[in-house]
Amino acid sequence: MSRGQRALLYILSFIIPVVGIILGIVWMNDQDLDKKAIGKTCLIVGIVSIVLSCICWFAASALSVIPAFMTY
Repeated sequence: MSRGQRALLYILSFIIPVVGIILGIVWMNDQDLDKKAIGKTCLIVGIVSIVLSCICWFAASALSVIPAFMTY
């Protein structure tokens, strides 16, 4: 697999985490070591993307609530 295809899969895994998780699970069960490594990386990128989006969502929620509790 070329470097461009790998980069495309990693970017796709970050933007659409479900694709990365599914691709990672399927390719980690393959016999080809190159596909197995790419699958593991796609799985990790997908999970990291979900965790980062949850952190950003919680931070945005917390920052939007703070002004309600401030007294002037």
